[in-house]
Amino acid sequence: MFLEENNKIKFILASASPRRSLILSLLKINFDVIVPFDCHEEVFQDPYVTVIENSIKKSKNISDYVKINEIKILTEIGYRDILICGFDTIVYFENKYYFKPKDLTEAKNFISSFSGKTHSVITGICVLDYKTGIIKTDFEETKVTFRKLSGEDIDNFLSNEYVLDKAGAYNIEGYGASLVRKINGCFFNVAGLPVYKFLNILKKYGYNLNNFNSI
Repeated sequence: MFLEENNKIKFILASASPRRSLILSLLKINFDVIVPFDCHEEVFQDPYVTVIENSIKKSKNISDYVKINEIKILTEIGYRDILICGFDTIVYFENKYYFKPKDLTEAKNFISSFSGKTHSVITGICVLDYKTGIIKTDFEETKVTFRKLSGEDIDNFLSNEYVLDKAGAYNIEGYGASLVRKINGCFFNVAGLPVYKFLNILKKYGYNLNNFNSI
């Protein structure tokens, strides 16, 4: 039995990623998207610190936006609280960050570097309780091993996938799946939203999926 409307929690995704939106939709979560703005990501020596700090920054950015613009979600719609969730995903390989490539030449270099080797996809998660300001964070790491790629394999991939908006220059849910030999860890993390760790944070707040159900 679903909770009454005034017991539900409003969920805001602080991300422009269509893949994260798709995963939340598959979980039947009713959510709004507000994209962080003027929110510059930072890079620290430690990749785990990087993803957590940037996910916090994104969540706080949207919390400030809601306050400044006096968005009266709680009183107008009857939600008793708002949770704001920010994510940050990086690709990390041989002590180096691989961000979104600036052009196809850099994308080709990325994919060539990963050929036949294993890299890490690391995602930071921050869930911020709007009413209390309390934040809870975690991260997930998945090891992705590419098969040995020929120059033709890489050229075919780049001609079939738009990669300039993707960290590491590939999307495992798209044509990039053809590059992968195996993964060790959470598949959904590679798409930018580690489901198990995300649900575990909701549980720490005392919530489950029914609090956000879209049905």
